[in-house]
Amino acid sequence: MKSFVEWLRESGLERYAPVFAENDIDFSNARTLSEADLRELGLTLGHRKNFLAALAALEASIPARPANAPAPTHAPAVDLRPATNAARPSEAGERRQLTVLFCDMVGFTELASRVDPEILRDIIRSYEDACAASITRYEGYVFQCQGDGIVAFFGYPLAHEGEAERAIRAALEIVASLCKMDVSEVGHLQVRIGIATGLVVVSSAEKAVGEAINLASRLQNVAQPGSVVVSERVHRLAGAAFDYEDLGEQTLKGIARPTRVYRILGVSEAASRFEAATQEGLTPMVGREQEIALLLERWQLAQDGEGQVVLLSGDSGIGKSRILSALRERLEATGAGTLRFQCSPYYVNSAFWPSIENFERALKFARDESPAAKLDKLEAFIVTRYGRPLSDVRFVASMLSIPCEERYGAISMTPQKHKDETLRTLVDLIEAAARRHPSVMLFEDVHWADPTTLEVLDLLIDRMRSIPLLIVLTHRPEFQSRWSEQGHVSALNLSKLTRAQSMAILSKLVGGKALPAALLEQILARTDGVPLFVEELTKSIVESGQVKEIGDRYDYSGAAHTVTIPATLRDSLTARLDRLIHGKEIAQIGAAIGREFSYELISAVAAMGKAQLDDALARLITSGLAFRRGTPPDAVYTFKHAWCRTQRTTRCSRAADRSCTQRLRARSRSASRTSRPPSPRCWPITSPPQASLKPPFRSGERLASWR
Repeated sequence: MKSFVEWLRESGLERYAPVFAENDIDFSNARTLSEADLRELGLTLGHRKNFLAALAALEASIPARPANAPAPTHAPAVDLRPATNAARPSEAGERRQLTVLFCDMVGFTELASRVDPEILRDIIRSYEDACAASITRYEGYVFQCQGDGIVAFFGYPLAHEGEAERAIRAALEIVASLCKMDVSEVGHLQVRIGIATGLVVVSSAEKAVGEAINLASRLQNVAQPGSVVVSERVHRLAGAAFDYEDLGEQTLKGIARPTRVYRILGVSEAASRFEAATQEGLTPMVGREQEIALLLERWQLAQDGEGQVVLLSGDSGIGKSRILSALRERLEATGAGTLRFQCSPYYVNSAFWPSIENFERALKFARDESPAAKLDKLEAFIVTRYGRPLSDVRFVASMLSIPCEERYGAISMTPQKHKDETLRTLVDLIEAAARRHPSVMLFEDVHWADPTTLEVLDLLIDRMRSIPLLIVLTHRPEFQSRWSEQGHVSALNLSKLTRAQSMAILSKLVGGKALPAALLEQILARTDGVPLFVEELTKSIVESGQVKEIGDRYDYSGAAHTVTIPATLRDSLTARLDRLIHGKEIAQIGAAIGREFSYELISAVAAMGKAQLDDALARLITSGLAFRRGTPPDAVYTFKHAWCRTQRTTRCSRAADRSCTQRLRARSRSASRTSRPPSPRCWPITSPPQASLKPPFRSGERLASWR
């Protein structure tokens, strides 16, 4: 039987064999890969197309076997059947928060009545291809195509951060791409798009059920041709990343309550993800005095002529952008300038993206501005303001895709030389800005930087020692820094807040009023000292309608132990669990046991062999979702965040949830009949059968409480 590596070699893709092996990809799951997946793995556009074409040709070469035919006596050349269903929902289904995009072509019925069916087929194909390209670009999944209707999911089969934002960006791109497409017999196509977010149950049979699907369909009926409308929940999740028109409450067919609807006007002009997320105001910063002091110390060294770089590392929500905001506010108050660059998960393969976005924001190009006017602005910026030579303008203009040959002549150099000159020009401009005016350069989310941007940083950081500039780069722990060994580079890892610091943030959010003690404890326990978690959970509780203000305190009508993950955090946490793939089932079983569970207990409950279990647990640890103390069979595992437990009950179908609970109860009954019960800390959350075998959980902390 031909191996996957041999097939890659024959297809001219052997160089990617180590990448596929590292990510456990072979013939059993290769056909589930989308173009977005291949892009994330590092395949170039041409190689992505080659891979998909070669895979399609391979599948087509394997003859189908009739259902009543005997099994072959020899192994096929390749086996493309999935080895397991681990990466897909079971027949019982999986409960997921999805953002659903429903797209409908304007005037399709009239079009179908007047054009030849073959022409109509070609029109539909062009329309579907354009929509699919935009959807997959933002990691969406085309779930269904029926005539002129397209349903896409964001959050399935894999979740990503900011699914609502991804869906809106895809929708705007669909509208724009169809406006540019000239279709025979029709001209330019127009669509209506509705987007909604909610709980959806998706089964392995590619069936999905949930109100969000129906709501998205009804919302597109409200949209005008060429527009995108979203539900109130999508508006809240996407936040100030976009500009909106409030269309008020609408009565939609099949939806029980009036629904507030918003029309998308376009992408907002916020300079960073953090700025877009905090336009309604910032919560006062708590507990980061030492970090700010270190940055101010490095700033002083930079002003004395010793350029400094600080790598600010931490998980999502830990407060990296909040620290940068506070630093910028302090330095700008003293007259310092700020150079701001924002990397994006949507442009990890777009060369020089943060620099392009920085120039466009600084020069405020209008959509209908002529190339000549743009070049005038660019010359004023580069030559007049920063004193750089006119010959440098052509490199920046080329990077910004502004036609410039007529003014400056054709660039007669190799592509590599052109790239090197562009890198030099960008670094020269940053140095000129720093020497002209005291400046700090804030470079956010470097873990999403494209390769050419990393080359710009390489060149800049190497030259930094003699430039009076402070650079602060933020990144997540998974990013491997290539600059840490240099003497003028410092690493600053952000830790979680203490209990007292979390309480201080919480107190500011509720205006100093007291919360019920049980509710306060639940908030502190489940947010784990992550500032964003504290803020979002507290806000969701206050806005839930279950909190009533009584004098100098709040009364909570809900049950403290039923506090669930806010919708604003669910995408991010689901994305981390989805990346486990093979370890997902173990994560869900472990979550049913508790925040902490033993190897002994999970091996007794999990329906898998020792080798598979050990591999799944190893993946759980490698993912950073859990820690391990000791070694199997005496190991104890602890989830990094309390939310991992909540994720299990919001994702498992009720049938799967009952099955897991029954296995845990059976284990409890079995343990009660033995002389040596499992370690108390590792009891399932369900009540033990004997009073003498009490697990150390507080009253009321049961499996059902995590729903």
